[in-house]
Amino acid sequence: MRRSTPKVLATSIALLALVACSSGDDAGSSVVAEAADPVPASPDDPAGDGDPAPDAEAPADESIESAPEDPDEAPAGSPTTEPVAEMPTTPLRFSMPPGVDDPQLILLVDDVADLIAEAIDREVVTENPADYMAVVEAIRGGFTDLAFMSQFVTALAIQTGAVSPLVVWEAEQLPAAFCMVRADSPIQTIDDVRGAEVAFVDPGSTTGHFMPRSLFAQYGLEYGVDYESRFAGGHDTAILAMLNESVDVACTARQLYTIFLDAEFFTEDEVRIIGETAPIPVGMSIVVRTDMDDATRRALAESVPDAIMADGALIDLVGGATDYIVNPDPDVYAPLLQVAIDVGLNIEDLR
Repeated sequence: MRRSTPKVLATSIALLALVACSSGDDAGSSVVAEAADPVPASPDDPAGDGDPAPDAEAPADESIESAPEDPDEAPAGSPTTEPVAEMPTTPLRFSMPPGVDDPQLILLVDDVADLIAEAIDREVVTENPADYMAVVEAIRGGFTDLAFMSQFVTALAIQTGAVSPLVVWEAEQLPAAFCMVRADSPIQTIDDVRGAEVAFVDPGSTTGHFMPRSLFAQYGLEYGVDYESRFAGGHDTAILAMLNESVDVACTARQLYTIFLDAEFFTEDEVRIIGETAPIPVGMSIVVRTDMDDATRRALAESVPDAIMADGALIDLVGGATDYIVNPDPDVYAPLLQVAIDVGLNIEDLR
């Protein structure tokens, strides 16, 4: 089954990037009752079939009348199978929020949708809501079935009961993001950001907003009080605003720094890194509707994660992770929620 794409599908951004974001599936399965074990042979039951040996002195013409069989009742000890709900045949609606941390993921959204369609043999329609909050609300309202989401928005959405986590990948234990200034800037450290203007990426971006904002908070810098900020809409546009002196500081994903250098977007002589954030506790997630049927949920969990990791191009979308958790406990996201609490964030901040 192939994916179909609505006419409203937004144009994907053209930036390739790599951003960081074991397995068990306890989804419902069919239950099959085992046939009764054979009865061991005994002197009274030489055949071992559960029937006593015939009485040698019984009249030869004596017959035993069998009780009439109930056609709706299976004989005792015979195998029975509990009915298994079939997966719906309606198209599965897959979303990717704009401004997601990994621009390459947006570029490959059609490939991800095709992979899902092939993995579960069901039509997949791609949809791109306006922002992170729109994705969360679409899933909550039953208008979207599943989405690939970054770390913080997933944690906050789970906390509100809006989505159910299906898969979460491991995360690299490396700095999640860098904050940079122009080489000629008087800003030398994070302490010097006080009174400056910072370009973040998107309100729902993990590496372009949440982690850098948490870094500033660790240095005692209060958001909106000790420094000004704006959302540039993309990792590249945030850095461009800094290079063009529209802002003083730009924060972006660690992996993008190297990619931008290789693309000659800037040179090492033009910028200076003034701070590195902590690693992200968990990686990218696939989330689904809380009321998704068991058959679809099970098919997705059993097929999609391994299919993504087996694809040479798509594995980069999960940071090259080799491990993942199916149906993770919400506690997995607790470290992210604590960071959100530390900087005073809530799900409404994703707009």
